[in-house]
Amino acid sequence: MSLSSLSSLGAHSTDWIVLGVFAAIVAFDAYRSGSGRAIALALAFPLTLYLMTALSGAAILGPLTKQFASGTAQSILFALLCVALFLAVYRMTFRYGNGGIVQALLSAIALTAVVAVVWLQVPGLIALWHFGPQIQAVFGDTYRFWWIAGAYSALAFTRS
Repeated sequence: MSLSSLSSLGAHSTDWIVLGVFAAIVAFDAYRSGSGRAIALALAFPLTLYLMTALSGAAILGPLTKQFASGTAQSILFALLCVALFLAVYRMTFRYGNGGIVQALLSAIALTAVVAVVWLQVPGLIALWHFGPQIQAVFGDTYRFWWIAGAYSALAFTRS
């Protein structure tokens, strides 16, 4: 095994570690306070992607968003929209009580899948962290429908 193949192996595992740490944080939060925040963020993240594409053609804000051409500026705009949508969706949805470990794990895996799928679709977020080919193959265009459908099904199960 050459040194270059070892370094590429480390890059792939870093992506999985990042997703694993994110899932662990979400699982801890969902176990502690229920799956309400995970559900709200899972709904807000794709809505933010939709609003980002619609925002460029908006009447008043469209020309203002043209100034956000760099990847960092786009990611900041995405984050601001995502926080606003998260707060709106969180206030619209019912807050669920403490969940069990199964609900927490399902919420964490589902939200991580939604975030990974949407992250690969937003150029501004890719500028912040570019996932390797393994993550792109697993959560990319070929399987993104199934990840989103499965994630929302799992989140619907965690609600009950």
